[in-house]
Amino acid sequence: MKNKFLIVFFAIVFSIPFFAGCVGKDFLKKYGTNITNYDIDLNLNENSIDGKQTTNYKNTTSNILNEVYFHLYPNSFSNVAMNKPVSKVYESKAYPNGPSYGKIEIEDVNVENKDASFSVENTDNDSLKVVLASPLYPNDFVSIEMKYTITIPNVLHRFGYNDNTINLGNIYPIVCVFDENGWDKNPYSSNGDPFYSNLANYNVTMTYPKSYTLASTGNQIFSQEENENKTTKVSAVAVRDFAMVLSNKFEILTGVVDGTTINYYFYNDQKSNESFEVAKKALATFNSKFGKYPYSQLSIVETGFLYGGMEYPNLVMISDSLEKYDDYCITIIHEIAHQWWYGVVGNNEFEHGWLDESLAEYSVVVFYENNPEYEIKRDVCIKNAITSYCLFVDVYKDVFDEVDTSMNRKLDQFDTEPEYVYAAYVRGMIMFDDVRNLIGDKKFFDSLKKYYSQYSGQNATPENLFRVFEDVSGKRVRAIFMSYVDGSAIIGNIENGTNQS
Repeated sequence: MKNKFLIVFFAIVFSIPFFAGCVGKDFLKKYGTNITNYDIDLNLNENSIDGKQTTNYKNTTSNILNEVYFHLYPNSFSNVAMNKPVSKVYESKAYPNGPSYGKIEIEDVNVENKDASFSVENTDNDSLKVVLASPLYPNDFVSIEMKYTITIPNVLHRFGYNDNTINLGNIYPIVCVFDENGWDKNPYSSNGDPFYSNLANYNVTMTYPKSYTLASTGNQIFSQEENENKTTKVSAVAVRDFAMVLSNKFEILTGVVDGTTINYYFYNDQKSNESFEVAKKALATFNSKFGKYPYSQLSIVETGFLYGGMEYPNLVMISDSLEKYDDYCITIIHEIAHQWWYGVVGNNEFEHGWLDESLAEYSVVVFYENNPEYEIKRDVCIKNAITSYCLFVDVYKDVFDEVDTSMNRKLDQFDTEPEYVYAAYVRGMIMFDDVRNLIGDKKFFDSLKKYYSQYSGQNATPENLFRVFEDVSGKRVRAIFMSYVDGSAIIGNIENGTNQS
């Protein structure tokens, strides 16, 4: 996710694949079989959606399960939510027409075609517990059916409608991850992207007014019109999430990069051809530097959005409110990088938000140094990143007396959005460049390629990243990573309270 504070930072800054074969053509075949499957039927009314969903859930754990939990993210947009999606600083911008609320109401749940016991839990009613009729053993499947109604808020966010678009991100009940700590039921957060999910297959049927154009995750198989509506069927194989954007204003540019169809949906971009070229070059650059993008489709979507942008599998949202065109291009590059770092290689973004954001942010530097026609140099980026970071620490210390510079905090442990952004994005970007200088370019990019190849289709941890870099480089770089992550690394010559920056 691209934050306003990061755009301010970048305004200052910009005054042949090694392991790719394992992730390319074989990815969908390897990861798209014998996994959880969502069949979702959605019908868009004016500001609401009627939904039917069958989740054929596979128990990939080593535990016998007696219940299955789902995230209900739309309830974080309700009027009673404690963990709100927008901080008070941004409320007036997020709700230009005044407060507006969204929710999801679960009407009925069946397990294996029988009525099931279910309950909506957590402080914000953002977790659905479904009790199973019989124990679910490892590697077995269970079919869970549900009906629900979604109320769409008028808000400039991942989920919400605005004057130009309807953003439908994180709208459906998605199964929580069961990991070594049990069911992950972390709440929403106005900091970062509070998401964590496993790969699944999606078959989505969406009915909407025929005056609209649909951008989506996956491949649109076919559409048909009836009276004033259009119904589109979408298939997405081995993706981490599913999102859509609707608009009756979209124009579309389409091209092909390395076998992937790339679409640009826009309505207000006066430099649409240039933006599309940036997107195509980003896809080609990251294919070369990290490993092959395994999907056959990628959509870049201009939309109404509070922040700069947001990533989903096969689809990225780019805000139409970015005032500087350079910021618009930077956001496109950053969000496309997330197709590698979050999309193919996942992670728990609530627990370790820096892991994918730092990589996506450093990928912007990689893009520009490999596309010299934009005349943005790596050393200038890093130098100005350090200057910007030290200025932030100075200002923060003046206001709050001390500043925690550690990166290894949960999203809700960052007191302010700037604190999170400078930790996860800026400090993280400096960290990767420091490691690169230590081990050299070849071992650095070989490490990224191996990390991408080895953990594609999985949820990686910081320890996985550290281990790959040590294995490839032959150097003890874990200590370097940890010094940045725990806040002890010195950037510039600024020191503070308990941590150094």
